Amino acid sequence: MTMTQSPQRPESPLVPEPGRQGPSQRLGWGAALGNIIQMELRQRLRTRSWYIMLAVWFVVIGLVTWGAVASFNTLAGEDLFFGPGRFVFEAVVGFVLFFGLLVAPAMSASTVSGDRAGGTLAIVQITLATPGQLLTGKWLASWIASLGFLVAALPYIILAVVLGGMDVPGLMVFVLMVAVELGVVCAIGTAISAIVARTLFAVVVTYLLVALFSLGTVIAFGLTAPLAMTSVPANRAVYPDEEPGFDEETGYDTMDWTPVRCTGPLMPMDTLDARSTYWLLAANPFVVVADAVPQPEKPPYDPDDPETWEPDGIMTSVSTGVRFLQRPPEMNVECAHGELTDPAEADAHDGTPVWPLGLGIQLVVAGALFAWGRARLVAPAAHLPRGTRVA
Repeated sequence: MTMTQSPQRPESPLVPEPGRQGPSQRLGWGAALGNIIQMELRQRLRTRSWYIMLAVWFVVIGLVTWGAVASFNTLAGEDLFFGPGRFVFEAVVGFVLFFGLLVAPAMSASTVSGDRAGGTLAIVQITLATPGQLLTGKWLASWIASLGFLVAALPYIILAVVLGGMDVPGLMVFVLMVAVELGVVCAIGTAISAIVARTLFAVVVTYLLVALFSLGTVIAFGLTAPLAMTSVPANRAVYPDEEPGFDEETGYDTMDWTPVRCTGPLMPMDTLDARSTYWLLAANPFVVVADAVPQPEKPPYDPDDPETWEPDGIMTSVSTGVRFLQRPPEMNVECAHGELTDPAEADAHDGTPVWPLGLGIQLVVAGALFAWGRARLVAPAAHLPRGTRVA
């Protein structure tokens, strides 16, 4: 009497039981995402190029940190009251965001289209994972992989804290917002990878969208700047050296170099009124990250005390510039309406945070593409692009 042994069923939780495939047997989100993320990360970690890229990245960030410290010492001089920590940290974070915007599209835009080109996507589509779970798992895996570059920069972030001048809340917000921006870019790349059949075309489209957010917003604002010009009635400002009795030998050292009075007839002065166009910069990833961080408190600048001056970092300059664009045009013209501009009033005009609007625009675009990509992964498909490999 011979006994036959039935073939064993694969133990993968994604594989359905024979004859029982259907919506009732679908995996929960936790189990499905865990398995998809695990498979995606294993494929990435097998390649040696991933580790080589991280090593090169670590060295490049070291060079950026060294250059930031040298620049701060040159700008601030030898007698430093503030530590160079924030200046160095903003340089590192800005470069991490810049490099992340270059790497994240390449890492995410091939996740689905690469499986489709290799003939393995259809195999995953008939498992117990839903199209939404499949797309979300691949997005999270690419996001985790892109965060590796942020983790590789942590030693230099810690160095910036040791150098002094850093506030912990600002540091945490900086790191969090960079991680969020990388997640948004990875979501866009993963969605386009599901929409577009060709891997190369998916990567190109993702880079174009990232360029639209990064460079297109700046170009759009620059093109609309001439349309936002306005005129303010103003007369001429008189400076201390124009006053009678000014001592040229000591006056430049003892007087605060601001206008002392206004004189002459009022004439129209052209100036920029960007209150209606500054929002074009809101969706820029650098603006979103920079504007979300609270501005550090500084003591009032004293021209006679060089220790009260500290150079602003890259991201702080971006945030200050966007807030500056929200000021009324009268604050940009000396002697507007025949009156001296109050520097304290101008400095107190902080403007409105623009990062919620910018992040909202990015999330809407990513969500719309994600919904489209999920619809493209529904199986069986009614129509396949020409030349698509099924298995």
